Amino acid sequence: MTRVLLVDDDDDIRSSLRIVIESEPGLVVVAQCSDGERAVATARRLRCDVAVVDLRMPGMDGIETTRRLRECPAAPAVLVLTAFDDGDDVLRALAAGASGFLLKGTRPHELPAAIVDVAAGRCVLAPAVADAVVRRAVARDHEEQPLPFDDLGDLTDRERELVVAVGEGLTNAQIAGRLGVTATSAKTYVSRVLDKLGLQNRTQLAIAAHRAGLV
Repeated sequence: MTRVLLVDDDDDIRSSLRIVIESEPGLVVVAQCSDGERAVATARRLRCDVAVVDLRMPGMDGIETTRRLRECPAAPAVLVLTAFDDGDDVLRALAAGASGFLLKGTRPHELPAAIVDVAAGRCVLAPAVADAVVRRAVARDHEEQPLPFDDLGDLTDRERELVVAVGEGLTNAQIAGRLGVTATSAKTYVSRVLDKLGLQNRTQLAIAAHRAGLV
């Protein structure tokens, strides 16, 4: 059972999110908090696997809340949920330790899937913001955080198709639909490509896709 902590200053939104999350077997909301301070205190006394955190809250914002949550002894993975698709905010959230970033307008079934992904150690970016995030990252000095690959020439056509899908910000379920495979197979293929290129996560793979001109 994946234990979820909800953090949002809007009571109605928290209630709606709980219904959506608990509609997925294997997910349970174990606590709800209206601000970052309470969220951090809750995470220190209660085991949570994933924290779903609103980006813009009064007091401690979602970025600082994410940073503090990731510093907890048994740190939950953090999925940031917001109504805004600002590329800078996404990069700041990822730098603070977030494993994913979804928009509040995302389709209901995508939220539980994203929670499952980040709980398993994968990075999830909403398609609406993935392109802006990757382009902003590519624009940075490549020498600061060089990626350990020279090109994508060793990939098969099928693997390159998968890299394009990740570069577009598609979820595993969406990749599965595009490639005509199961979601489990899509996850396996992504992991294999990451290993093949020596990359650590989907964000790096998306950046690689853009640098190679595939997206």
